[in-house]
Amino acid sequence: MGYAHEMKKACGLAAVAILGLFFSPISLSHAQEYPGSITQVKVASPETDFPIRNVYVWTPPVPAEQVQNLPVVYMLHGWPGSPNGLMAATIKEFAREFKNGAKPFLAVYPDGNASTHIDSEWADSYDGRAMVETWLTKNVISAVEGKNIRPKTNRAILGFSMGGYGAAIIGLHHPDLYSQVITLAGYFVTDDLTNAYGGIKDQPAKVAYQTPNHFLNYSPQLRWFLGESPQDLTALIRGQAAAWGAKLKIKKASYLISMVPGGHSYQFVSNEVKPVAKWLVWAPFTGVATTSPTPSPTSN
Repeated sequence: MGYAHEMKKACGLAAVAILGLFFSPISLSHAQEYPGSITQVKVASPETDFPIRNVYVWTPPVPAEQVQNLPVVYMLHGWPGSPNGLMAATIKEFAREFKNGAKPFLAVYPDGNASTHIDSEWADSYDGRAMVETWLTKNVISAVEGKNIRPKTNRAILGFSMGGYGAAIIGLHHPDLYSQVITLAGYFVTDDLTNAYGGIKDQPAKVAYQTPNHFLNYSPQLRWFLGESPQDLTALIRGQAAAWGAKLKIKKASYLISMVPGGHSYQFVSNEVKPVAKWLVWAPFTGVATTSPTPSPTSN
């Protein structure tokens, strides 16, 4: 889900071209403007649409010997959107917070776009045309972390807008992989604009699997950062942080609601970087972990 959700509902996919102007990607030729370094990694995906997908890994400016033991945060963009837009909104801000004393981490920006069902929702589509969740939780973690697979206490997942939904549902599906979930203007309901789930009539199990409420029992295994802007008037987003926070409270899950200005924009994302960097908590990690990505649970 990107900007002006109600416009998309009214105008359909024709709005994508218009809305995409707000998410114009910044060329990686500008990568040298960022502190640290950015590496592009091509990672195979078990799907039809994009058998090879791009991932961008930002290494902050830290001594080389520290890199292999840094925590990792996986950053999920919105729709329409791209890794570059989220990189532009966060990298310099996180670098500044690291310089000011926040614990540094590797930031991983995967490309979660799809072709057949272009509003991917960071999901495995019911027809296997896109397998974004499987790709992210298995292939990308293995490719990025390599021989130093982190324990869940050193891995978090962050997302903006559609990516916020993706971070939430993937975290709930895989509480063994992530210890912390950051949703920035995220939502906690299904919003399947391009039929990635197949519809409640034909694919009820898939729709149920993509519904966060069905996995609330897993929520106490995660720490939750729920970011939302008071100026965000998007119908799908407005009030979602408070509503999900109320459900987390019932489950006795740890959560923080952060309200900063900026509306539904990358400026809002940039404004949330400082609170996010302050909120993240990491366990010591100085060696190769024994855990590895595992299959998704079934809906409970």
